[in-house]
Order: sequence, then structure tokens, then C-alpha cells
Amino acid sequence: MLTGKHLPVQGMVLLAALSGGLVLFAGSDATKDKGDKPEKANLAADTEDIDKLVVQLGAASYQEREEAVRRLIAIGPPALGALRRIADDKRADPDVRLRAARAAFAIATVKIEMVRRFGAHTSGPQDPSFRRATRVALSPDGKHAVTTGADNIRYWDLASGKQIRAFGGTAQGYRSVSFAPDGRTIAAGGRRGNVYLFDVHMGKLLQEMKGHTQEVWGVLFTADGKQVVSGSWDRSIRVWDAATGKPVRSFKGVGNPVRCLALSPDGKLLADGHFVANNRQGVVRLWDMEKGTQVRAMKGHEADVTSVAFSADGHFLVSSSFDQTVRIWRVAEGKEVKCLKGHTAHVECAVFTPDGRRVVSCAWDEDPTLRLWDAASGKQLGASEERTEGLLSIAMLPDGRHVLTTGKDGAVRLWRWER
Repeated sequence: MLTGKHLPVQGMVLLAALSGGLVLFAGSDATKDKGDKPEKANLAADTEDIDKLVVQLGAASYQEREEAVRRLIAIGPPALGALRRIADDKRADPDVRLRAARAAFAIATVKIEMVRRFGAHTSGPQDPSFRRATRVALSPDGKHAVTTGADNIRYWDLASGKQIRAFGGTAQGYRSVSFAPDGRTIAAGGRRGNVYLFDVHMGKLLQEMKGHTQEVWGVLFTADGKQVVSGSWDRSIRVWDAATGKPVRSFKGVGNPVRCLALSPDGKLLADGHFVANNRQGVVRLWDMEKGTQVRAMKGHEADVTSVAFSADGHFLVSSSFDQTVRIWRVAEGKEVKCLKGHTAHVECAVFTPDGRRVVSCAWDEDPTLRLWDAASGKQLGASEERTEGLLSIAMLPDGRHVLTTGKDGAVRLWRWER
């Protein structure tokens, strides 16, 4: 578990998919999810049971040995400590160690399942890039989502899985999207350099902000909703007045194409990810939001940085990259604390779960998987088995067990894991 005071998770907690619709319950803490209740086997388990079953791993009968493995897996996390001790004990019988390791792996591995496929952005069949659902953003109350594509912006109801409306149709499409704190307004970054504000309830264009000259890869609102921050491939970061659409200021010394943005929970720091072509290096930078000046640069990635996201307490930052890695940084020192390796293709996005204990990431093309990681150890906990053409972005739901993704095939998917 990463250190630091974690903020409570507020909002609607998504629990399960039943009868074709999602069941939502109001709650102030994601730990109220019924999935947190231990199974009966866990309640009945105690140290003596576990010790007996560990001894049974070396029984003469094959059936007894396999029964011990099955029962230890059913007990779950309480048995992990004993199993790992046996698996790591070089003095123990090799077969017992192997069975202990197999049981420990089964317990520690989290199954990631696709709950629902919402639909697809499908225009432009002659060009596969036009099918892509490029970005997803979740409303502040956790009830709705917006996705962008080359065709338009789509507004979804998560409880029913139905599209409410599509709007903002353009031949160029959008590279980024973000909700305002009011849950009604969104900002979208266009492929031609403009930033658009829409009312999602009406699908109405409110503002069109012009100034960037190339694709806007990052866009977000400040915490009070009064300003919009945008980052572009034109090597600039700009701040806009959300009410008037007028520019407020530009950041100084950006110097490189901006691929992604994230704002710290306290609103004081802005993170961006970019790529320095001459040095073959991906860099994550932190900026002072008020002054528009760079605080520090964090180096380690060896290719384009594709996403950045803060933990809920603001103490850590996670980044993903074309170098097939996900990295966790301590914000105060700008120090890399973990490098998560396992993806075998470009990693497109990574985010923290609300409690900061886990990281979720997704990748492209040859490795179209969603993966779950333990943030403290850097170990992979699970990976999706559902085949896709490639995943592009992630939005974490408040319960910390569900995420929405967009994909190369234009589809929007809802995923869930058990523990």
C-alpha cells in the first residue's frame, strides 16, 4: 500500500450487472460493496485449518494433495502468507513447494471480466482510424460517461448501458475529453487544434476556443470549473476562461509536443507527458498551475508518455508509455518508485484505483489487454482475457472495481474484478 493519507471515495458505488442493467447504490465508501464480504470458506478458516492443509500438500495420496490445494484456494487471502513461506522455503519438498506456489498464484490472481459492451463509434469505414473510440470521461456523480471518436461525442447512461445522445459531429474528431465539476459541461480537444465546450444535457456547443495549431491531446477543468487547461502537439499548454472562452495565459518553456495532462487533487500542480525525439526519451513534467512554470522533470521512460494520473491523495503520479511500461513516481521528490513491466505492446493509459493501492493499465495492438497491478510491490494481479483490437483509455469508477475503456474497434466496455 502506498503511503499517504487517502481521500474517501464519494459517490455512487457500482456493484453488479443484473438483468441487463447495472445496479447502483448510493454510498460514501467503496468498501461497502457487497463483494468485500468474505466467503463462507474465509469465515470458517483459521490458522489451524490452514496449517493442516499446508501439511496435506505433502500427503501420499494424489487426491488428498489436490484436495488441499483446492481448499486452500477456497480459503483465499488468509492462506497466502503460509503458502508463500512454503513456496520460498528451499528446504521443503520440491513438489510441496510447487503446489504451494500454484495455490498462492491462484489466490493472488484477480480475474478481470467484461461486464458490458456499450456500442461503437463506427463512421468512416474506409479508414480504420475513424472507428476508434479515442477517449472516455466519467461524470462526477459516476452515473454517466462521454466518449469521443472521429465521428462525434457520445453521452452514455451507465445504469442502462444506453446512449443518451450523440453530438459535436465533425469530420476531424477529438483527441481528449473531460467533465466539468457541474457534471453538465464537458471540454473536448479537437484534432485541428480547437477546444470545445458542450452542454451534454442538450448536446449544445457553448464555446469554441481557438489558439492551438495542432491536435489537443489533453484537456481538463480546474476544480472550481472556471478555467480549462489544454495541452497540444503544437508544444503549448494554455489556460482558458470557461465562461467567455478567452485565453488567460500560456505556460512558459513547454518546448515539446504535449501528449497528456493531469491536475493534482489540490489544483496546484499540472502534470504533462511528452517525448524528446533527439534523446529518445519520454519525460513527465510537473508545472506550477498558478505561475505556469516548470517545477521538475521526471525522466525514465524511453518512448512517448501516453498518460499521466495522480493518486487521490496527490502524493503519487502514474504514467504509461510506448516503451511498454507503467511507472509510479513520488511527486514530492520526482522520484520513480516502481516500474511495472508485463505489457508487450504500447501502453496507452494507466490510472490509480481510488484507494491508491492498485493501478489499472491498458495496451494496444499486439497486447490488447487490461491489467491490474499492486502499486506497492509492482506485481501484476490480473489481466483480461476478452480479446479486443486494442484499448486506448480508461475511466475509473468510484467503487474501485469497475472501469470503462475505449478501444481501437470503436467499442466502449465496462470491466469488473472480484477483489
